[in-house]
Amino acid sequence: MNKFVKIGAIIVAVLLVLVVAVAILAKVLITPERVRSTVLPIAEDALGREVQLGDIEVSILSGISLKDLAVKEKDGGENFVSADEVVLRYKFWPLFLLQVMVDEVRLENPRIRVVRMEDGSFSFDDLTGEKSDAENAETAEPQPADSSDGGGAPINLLVSTVRLSGGELLFIDRMINAEAPYRYQIDELDVAARDLSLNRAFPFEVSCRLNGSQLAVDGQADIGRQQGQASIELKDFDVSGFAPYFRDQLPGKLGGLKIDLDLDAEGGMEKVVSKGSVTLKELDLVLDDLKDAPLRDATIRLDYDVAADLAADRVDLASSRLDFNGIVAEASGTIASMTTQPKLDLNLLVPGIDLRQALNAVPAELVKDVKPLDPAGVVKVQAALAGTLEDPMKLLRTAKITLDDVQATAGGQRPVIAGEIEIEGDKLSSRDLFMKIGDNRADIALQAENLFGTPIRVKNSVTSERFLIDPLLAGPAAAAAADDNKSIGTEGKKAPAEEIGPFDIPVQAEGTVKIAEALYKGLSINNFDMAYRLVDNVFTIDKMTGEMAGGTFNNTARVDLRQKGLVYQTNIDVERLGADSFMQAFFPKARGTVFGDLSLDLAMQGKGTLVETIKRNISGKGDFALFDGRITGSGLVEGLSQFLSLDELKEIQVGQAKGNIVIEQGRVKLNSSFTGDRVKASPQGTIGLDGGLDLSLNALLAPALAQKLDSKGQISSFLADEEGWTQLPLKVAGTFTSPRFALDTSGVQEQVKQKAREEIEKKVFEKLLPKDGAEGEQDSGRQQLKDAVKGLFGR
Repeated sequence: MNKFVKIGAIIVAVLLVLVVAVAILAKVLITPERVRSTVLPIAEDALGREVQLGDIEVSILSGISLKDLAVKEKDGGENFVSADEVVLRYKFWPLFLLQVMVDEVRLENPRIRVVRMEDGSFSFDDLTGEKSDAENAETAEPQPADSSDGGGAPINLLVSTVRLSGGELLFIDRMINAEAPYRYQIDELDVAARDLSLNRAFPFEVSCRLNGSQLAVDGQADIGRQQGQASIELKDFDVSGFAPYFRDQLPGKLGGLKIDLDLDAEGGMEKVVSKGSVTLKELDLVLDDLKDAPLRDATIRLDYDVAADLAADRVDLASSRLDFNGIVAEASGTIASMTTQPKLDLNLLVPGIDLRQALNAVPAELVKDVKPLDPAGVVKVQAALAGTLEDPMKLLRTAKITLDDVQATAGGQRPVIAGEIEIEGDKLSSRDLFMKIGDNRADIALQAENLFGTPIRVKNSVTSERFLIDPLLAGPAAAAAADDNKSIGTEGKKAPAEEIGPFDIPVQAEGTVKIAEALYKGLSINNFDMAYRLVDNVFTIDKMTGEMAGGTFNNTARVDLRQKGLVYQTNIDVERLGADSFMQAFFPKARGTVFGDLSLDLAMQGKGTLVETIKRNISGKGDFALFDGRITGSGLVEGLSQFLSLDELKEIQVGQAKGNIVIEQGRVKLNSSFTGDRVKASPQGTIGLDGGLDLSLNALLAPALAQKLDSKGQISSFLADEEGWTQLPLKVAGTFTSPRFALDTSGVQEQVKQKAREEIEKKVFEKLLPKDGAEGEQDSGRQQLKDAVKGLFGR
C-alpha cells in the first residue's frame, strides 16, 4: 500500500511541477518556445528523468495545452508516465494582480508503468530517495530572484479543478517469478478534484476498473491537516488473482474469492472512523485441518461501525454484524493494545440460530454425523468477553444461552429441550430448563464448574411428576432393528460388531432423578429415586429405589468405562413384588404364568456389551422366594401336565417357593424347592442363558394325584412316603418354551430300594424280634437287622 501512496505522491509532484512552471510562465512572455525551454529543464531536474513534450499550444488569454507528455524510465527506455494531453486553463485578468487562478488542470489518457524487480526494488525508487547536500549543490540550477529582493510581488496560485480521465496503471511484478512476471492493471482511471488548496479541505472523485472490478471513491482531502473523508465502493473484486502474495499465509488452499466493499472512512494520521460493509462471496477454501470439509461457494458479510485511535492503539467497535451463510453474530466493545498484546472487552450476541439452517450453511462433511439427527429449533447466545488472547478459553466472562424448542431425533425419539443456561466465569447453571419427550416432561436443574479445566464438575437433578416409559423404549427397539438391517453387507452377512469403549470423559458428575409416578407396560412405579455419580470414568448408581406392584426395589450398580466392553456389577433387591405385574412388564412372554409375592436378592458382575461376550463373562449369585403363589400356563407347567396326563397340574398352587442361583460360564445353577397343595418339588440343575434346561425336578405328588396316576397302587406303593405323597423323580431338558420331561430311572431305583428296605425291615422286625423283650434288647436287635438289610441291598 505504501508503494502505491508513493506513486500517487509522484503523480501529484509531476502536476505541481507543471503548475509551478505555469506560474513562472505567467510572469514572462508566453510562447511555445519559451514554455518548452522553461518547463522541460524544471521537470527533468525535479524528476531526474528525461521528459518529452510534443506540440505546445499557448493561449495568453486562456491557457496552455501540452501534447504527448512522457516521463521516461531511468534507463531512458520505456515510459514511466505518459499522457496524450496536459491542459492548463487559467483566468487572464488576475495575472495583472500577480495571481495565477487556474480554472482547470486536465490530463487526458495518462499511463503509468510500475515494475518491481527481482530484488524487490521498484522502478521509481530513484524518485523517492533523498539526495545528499553535495548532490543537491551539483544539480542545482540558478533560481530567479526572490520578489523580496526587488523582483516583484509574490504570486498566488489557486487551482479550481484538476481532472484525470482515461488513465491506466500497469504493475509488473518480477520478484515472485522473473520469467513469467505477474501483471495487474488499473483501467478507466478517472480522477477529479475541485477547489484545490493546501489549507482547507477540497472534494475529489476517483473511479477505475481494478483487474476488471469496478472501484469508486468519493470524498474530501485536507492536505494541510493530513485528514480526509472517503466513500469507497468496490464490486466483484477477484482476490484469487492476487493469491501469490498471501498464499503462504493461508492455513489452506484458496480456490476462489470475490470481495464487495461499501464503506465510509474519515480521519487522519491519529484517528480513523469507518462504517460500512465488507462481503466475501463465492468463497472456495480447503483448510489444512479440515480437508474433508471444504467451504464451497460460501458468503461472509461484515457490517461494522468502528473507530480506531491509532495514537492510543485502541479500537472502539460501536457495532458489527457477521453473517456466514445466514448464521449471524453481532459484537460491540473495545480492543486495546492492538499492535502489542490485544486486550478484548466485547459483548457478543447470536440473535437466533435456526439449527436446520445452520446445518445447511456449514460444509456437509463437517456435520455428516449430526444431520441424521435432524436437529431443529433456535439457539440464542449472549456473551461477554474480556482479557487477552494468550488463553482464549478464559476470555469468556458471562454468557446466557437460550434454547427455544431445540430438538433432535435419537433412538427413535425426538426429545425437545427448552430453557436457559447461564455461564459466569468457569461456572454454569440452568434456569427453567426442561425436556419433553412426547407427553413426558422432566425439569432439569444443572450446575457445573471448572468449565475450562479438567475435570469439569457437574451436578444435576431431574424431576418429573409423571413419566411414560413405553414410548421411550419403543423408539430404541425400532432404531436397533433399522441398524441391524443397515449392518447387513452386500453378501447378506452382518458386519462384525465391536465392543464399545474405552471412554475417557473429562467430567466428574453427580446427580439425582426423582419421578413421582412412572408407567411401564401398565405397571406403575411410584416414588422412583436414583442417585448417581461419575468419577474417574467410573459410573456408579448409589441407589435406585421405588415402589411397584405392591412391593419395593432397591438397586445399586457400577460401570467401569475405562475398559473396552465395559466392566460392570449390580445388586438387585426386590421385596414382595406382585409377580404377575412384574412378569407382564419385564417378561411379557411369561405374563399370566406366575402369581404371588416375589422377593429377590441378586448380585451380578460381568464384562462386555455384545450378547456372546455377556454370556461368557457374566456371573453372580442370589436368593429368591415366592409367597402365596400360583403357576399356570407356562411351558414347564403345561409340559409337566401333558407328560403325566394330569390336567390338575395345569395350574399349581405354591404356598412358598425359595432357592438360590449361581450364574457362571453362561449358565444358571439352580437349587430350589417349593410346596403346594398338589405338588412339592426341589428343582436342581442348570438353566442356560439361551433358555436351555438341564434340571432334576424331584417332584412329590399329593395322594389324590398319585392315585389317579397309578390307580392300582402297583407303583406308587413303592414311592409313597409316610404321609402318602408319592415321589416322582423327573428330568427336564429342552427349553422354557418347549421342555422335555423324562423319568429319572436312577432316582426311581434308589427310591424303590429304600421302600423295599423299609418294608423288609418292618416284616423282619415283626417276625424275629420278641414282642415282650426288654427295650434294650429290641433296640439292639433292630440295629443288627438294619445292618444286615443294608448289606443285602448294598450288594
